[in-house]
Amino acid sequence: MSGRSDLEATFLQNLPVIDRATAQVARRHGFMPDDTAELTSWVKLRIIEDDYAALRKFRGESSISTYLTVVVAMLVRDYCAQKWGRWRPSACARRLGEVATRLETLVRRNGLPLQQAGELLRTAGLTTSSDLQLSELLARMPTRRPLRPVEVDSEKLMYVATLNSADSALVRTEIDEHREQYRQIVEEAINKLSIEDRLIVRLRFWEGLSVADIARGLKLEQKPLYRRLDRLLAELHSALTKAGIRPGNLEELLDESA
Repeated sequence: MSGRSDLEATFLQNLPVIDRATAQVARRHGFMPDDTAELTSWVKLRIIEDDYAALRKFRGESSISTYLTVVVAMLVRDYCAQKWGRWRPSACARRLGEVATRLETLVRRNGLPLQQAGELLRTAGLTTSSDLQLSELLARMPTRRPLRPVEVDSEKLMYVATLNSADSALVRTEIDEHREQYRQIVEEAINKLSIEDRLIVRLRFWEGLSVADIARGLKLEQKPLYRRLDRLLAELHSALTKAGIRPGNLEELLDESA
């Protein structure tokens, strides 16, 4: 499974596996639904980065679904480490058992209110304890200073290349002179997008997927996705214009930087 088209097909075919695996791991880590959606987009972005490097490492020693489940678990662990730092439950929580460990993680690490943490634990079938009982359990554990949130590192999704246009020679010269400036401005603009928007941009322009394939893979409606892509391109155009740089044909720029 070394060809790009094979890797792309494998990724698309196994999107449901990635979604399920991410959702399962997210529940174990106490992610809320909105956070899970962002995490899922981040995981997909990591799997396709570096020309599907994660899939290239698959050697067929297990099923692809098993392999991807392991990959997702490792990626989520990295995501949590970047977002919250390395976390270890306290010795007291470990002595008190799984419910105490999960409760401490949800409240002390993730910063969830006790009521939400309790609801997550009850929904997962880990406990039938009331919020009052859980608060008493939490009080038995040492107070720990919350880890400082660290934003997940932005993916370096785009580098500016030459533009093919009527005045390509002039534009090419301009880009050569300001290449680093272009790169930084466009990169900053992309980093301001949501993780899902970044994923859409990468799938469309880096991976060359059709809008129909992206819509199917990400479970989005196809018609609104066209408008969404137009909006994203307009935002990138605006970022270049505001910086005083002639953007040229940004769609061609994205195609050629794939």
